[in-house]
Amino acid sequence: MSNIEMISSKDALGSKIGCVTLTKHFFKKNGIADNGTKDLPFSFSEYEGLPVQYMNQVHGTSVQVINDYADEPIENTDALFTRSKKVSLAIRSADCLPIAIANSEGTEIALIHAGWRGLSSGIIEKTLKMFDLDNKELKAWLAPCISQKEYEVGDDVYKAFITLDEASVKSFKKLNSEKWLLDLQAQATRILEKFEVSVSQSNYCTYNDEELFYSYRRDKTDKRVLTLLWRKDG
Repeated sequence: MSNIEMISSKDALGSKIGCVTLTKHFFKKNGIADNGTKDLPFSFSEYEGLPVQYMNQVHGTSVQVINDYADEPIENTDALFTRSKKVSLAIRSADCLPIAIANSEGTEIALIHAGWRGLSSGIIEKTLKMFDLDNKELKAWLAPCISQKEYEVGDDVYKAFITLDEASVKSFKKLNSEKWLLDLQAQATRILEKFEVSVSQSNYCTYNDEELFYSYRRDKTDKRVLTLLWRKDG
C-alpha cells in the first residue's frame, strides 16, 4: 500500500504491533465515499483480517477494556485497551490526536482519542494505568493531527491546562491577550515522557496536508480518517 493511502508507525511500537492511519486516498480507492462519524462503522468493518472496534468518541476520559469484539461502537469513551489478538482498535479523527501505546512485549495495546479536553483532564494518565508494567517499557506513536501553528484556542483552554499542571505552558504560544496556539503533540509527549514512555511522532498536519487528511478546523467536515492499532500473530 502506498504512502498516500496510509501513514504507518513502522516499528515505532515494536515488530509485534501494527498501527496505521488510513488517509483520504485509502477510502476513495476502496470505494468508501462517505466515511463520516455515523456511517463509517457500517461501511468499513475489517482490516488485516481483524474486525475493527469503534467507539463513540465524546472528548472525555473514559477508558474501556476490550476482551471481545462488539458489533456496535463502544459507548461514550475515548480510549480502548486490549490484550486480544482478535480485534483492531480504531479512532476516527479530523484534527484531534490519536495516540497508540504498546508494551515492549507487544502483549498490551491502547489507542487514545486526544483532543484538548481529554489531554487537560488526564486521559493519557488514566490509560497508562491499564498496563501491567512489570518492568516492560511502554512505547507510544502519535498519529497525524493538527499542528500548533494551525490550532488556535481561547484563554479558557489555556487556563484549563495551566490550572491542573503549570508545566503545560511549554505547549502554548501566545497570540494575544485572549488567544493561544496549542501543540497537542508536544503536550502529549511531555505527559508520556513524564511516565518514561518512549515517544515517536508522525509529523503530519491534518490541517495543512489537505490531500491526505480531513480537517474539521479547515472544512467543518463530518468525514474522518481512521487510525488502527492491533497485535500481530507473529
